[in-house]
Amino acid sequence: MTSYIKTAAMLTLCIFIPPLGWLFMYKYSTFDKKANFVLAAACFAFFIYANISAGNLENILGSDKGFEQSLTPEEFRKKFNASAQRLAPNLGLTIDKPLEVEKKNFSYEFTHKVKLSGAVNVGGQITELKIFMEPTNQDESFQAINVLGLLIATLNPELDAEDRGEVMRDLRMLKQVSTEGTYDWTTTRGRIKYSVHAEYGKSTFTAELLNI
Repeated sequence: MTSYIKTAAMLTLCIFIPPLGWLFMYKYSTFDKKANFVLAAACFAFFIYANISAGNLENILGSDKGFEQSLTPEEFRKKFNASAQRLAPNLGLTIDKPLEVEKKNFSYEFTHKVKLSGAVNVGGQITELKIFMEPTNQDESFQAINVLGLLIATLNPELDAEDRGEVMRDLRMLKQVSTEGTYDWTTTRGRIKYSVHAEYGKSTFTAELLNI
C-alpha cells in the first residue's frame, strides 16, 4: 500500500468511522504526533458537524429519550408528564403520584375506565406497559385515545404527530376505542411493540420493549 493510498484511507476512516480511523492512524500514519492530533481533531469535528446536520448525532452518541434506553417507573412518570404538558396541557392526564413497584409490578388509575399497569425486570427497568380501557361513551373513548397517544409519544419521542397517528391507525384505534367484538392488532416502532386486544367489552393496549 503506497503512502498516498494509506493517507487517503486514514482520512476517510477518520471522517466516517473515527475509532477505526484513529487505530489506522496509530499504525500507519507517516505524520508526526502533533500533525496526527490536528488531523484527528479536524476529522472528528467534521464527523460531529455532519451528523448534527443530518440529525444522526443522538443515534451515534446515545440518547436518553424514550423507551429505547430503558426507564424506571419514576423516569417514565416524569417523561409521560412532560409529554402531557407539551402535547395536551388542558386535558389533565398527568401521573400525579410516584409509581410504586410491588412484586415487579406497578399501576396507576387515570380514571375509573382508564388504568395503567407496568412490569419491571430485576434491575427495576420497565419491560412492559399496559393500558386497560372500558369506555362506555364518546368522552371516555376520547380520553383513552389521548392517554394512548401520550404513551406512544413518551416511549417513541422521535415520532411526530403524523407518525403517532399511524401507530393508532395500525391498531384501528384512531377514531375511537371500540370494545365491541374480539380482535388483536399489532405494530412495531423501533424497539417498541404495540398491540391492542379486545374481548368481553374490555380493551387492553400493550407497549412491550423488545430484545430485553
